[in-house]
Amino acid sequence: MLQEIVAGNIYVFVLIFCRLGAAMMALPAVGESSVPSRFRLTIALLTSALVVPILGPTLPPIPAQPFHMAFLVISELGFGLALGMMVRLIMSAMHVAGTIIALQAGLAAAMFFDPNQGGQSVLVSSALTFLGIGLVFATDLHLLGLQAAYDSYVLFPPMQAPSFGDFADSAVRLVADGFALGMKLAAPFIVYGIVFNVALGLLNRLMPSLQIFFIMQAPQIAMAFVVLGLSLGAIGLSFTTHVEGHMAQFLAPR
Repeated sequence: MLQEIVAGNIYVFVLIFCRLGAAMMALPAVGESSVPSRFRLTIALLTSALVVPILGPTLPPIPAQPFHMAFLVISELGFGLALGMMVRLIMSAMHVAGTIIALQAGLAAAMFFDPNQGGQSVLVSSALTFLGIGLVFATDLHLLGLQAAYDSYVLFPPMQAPSFGDFADSAVRLVADGFALGMKLAAPFIVYGIVFNVALGLLNRLMPSLQIFFIMQAPQIAMAFVVLGLSLGAIGLSFTTHVEGHMAQFLAPR
């Protein structure tokens, strides 16, 4: 009896760890390459151990065939990775907005390595992405992510084949919504860039011998920071509302 209890608990823990650990690999903030792997592993192990008493009764019994066990593990890894990537796509709006803002502010050449994207990125985009992650934790929206991971066992039970069509449709919709929100967040800078460049064009026509674009580069950046300071509160509020609304789609109905 003791051997069966221990084997059952190990089986439940490993099965939960496959889904939650795979999600931790793709989640924003926790799943970045700059975060030590031991830290991510510790969080995944502790989270899995905490939910074992809750999720254990809902999981299927230990499969008798090795093929069924392998299918169960692979499907759990797939569900976890899909969940983490969906959350990362929700966070992509800040990166889009930062890229557009940098282009309009004349800061497109200011680039450095962004651990969130795994490559070079403009400075404003990285700053807004880190701001978005900070807002998620400050407003406790990360708890919605944990609730979504728990509810995923209701929406996507184990031993069920993944619905690739639904995942693809959700990914396309999240990418489209993230790009649309990024355009909306950067709308003041798009208007500012159009007005500023039209004014520079008129000045250049009036004084062709003056290097107007070189002279006005510093005022362009300074005015862009003023606009950013005035619109930063609205950007944060719109982004948190976007994250909350899309994360609610992954919660089971109650």
